[in-house]
Amino acid sequence: MNSRTGTISSLLAMREQGNDAFAPFSGEPEVHIWTQALPRREDQLQTADAMDSGALTIEEHERMTKISRNSLLKAHCWMISRTFLRRVLAQYMQLQARDILFEYGTGGKPYLVGGPQFSLSHTNGLCVLAITSSNNDIGVDVEWVRPLLREKAIIQRFLTKEERDHVLEAICSGEESSSLLWKVLTSKEAWIKASGQSLCGQWRNLNTIQAIRNHEQLLEWAGQNYVLQSLEMGKSYSASLCVTGTEIPLIRWMNMDNHIQSYEGIGN
Repeated sequence: MNSRTGTISSLLAMREQGNDAFAPFSGEPEVHIWTQALPRREDQLQTADAMDSGALTIEEHERMTKISRNSLLKAHCWMISRTFLRRVLAQYMQLQARDILFEYGTGGKPYLVGGPQFSLSHTNGLCVLAITSSNNDIGVDVEWVRPLLREKAIIQRFLTKEERDHVLEAICSGEESSSLLWKVLTSKEAWIKASGQSLCGQWRNLNTIQAIRNHEQLLEWAGQNYVLQSLEMGKSYSASLCVTGTEIPLIRWMNMDNHIQSYEGIGN
């Protein structure tokens, strides 16, 4: 049993023993989705200021200071996202938020030694955190849906032929193309994250059209299987989730107040 499996097993044991502390996993393959609102404009930073940043380390405060030299808004969004990440993970690890120790893998992706697999993404106004009950690698990506200035150039540069044909069909038929294009792009980014960044530079080779057009979640690349699916975040956002393996996990939507909002099958 490795350290991550041991941590998850101990959390399950807490649940079985009737411990009232947060015991997140049911024993079935699951992915938990947590969300956190972020300020969109600098006139909203009073709310951001009110959020306690005491969970952050000295190094993280220094990083926030560096970001603030270019953008106060970006600095506060980073602070809120990082504090949110630490507080949620602390519940799974049964630690104080500031005691969470991150390691960094390929491409700077953070991970936990002895903790669950997770992936974090943020965009204009929203931060999304995905945590899996399994040892499988995971990737999540969320983007604010808006028109792209160089939409056709992006379609030609980053999409496979099947993806291009699918998006261009929508454009020719008069459909709104931005949301469909963002769906393709977030799917690719989530897939890259789940691969541990090993697929960076493979944008034009990663074909998401099976998952998008045919609702077939299982994809394969270089002998590795992936489960890929869109997440419903409202019409202002596009979000995708990718997990390695062949088993479709249950999705649980979580919040900081009562931990569990609702359940849904990722294949629905």
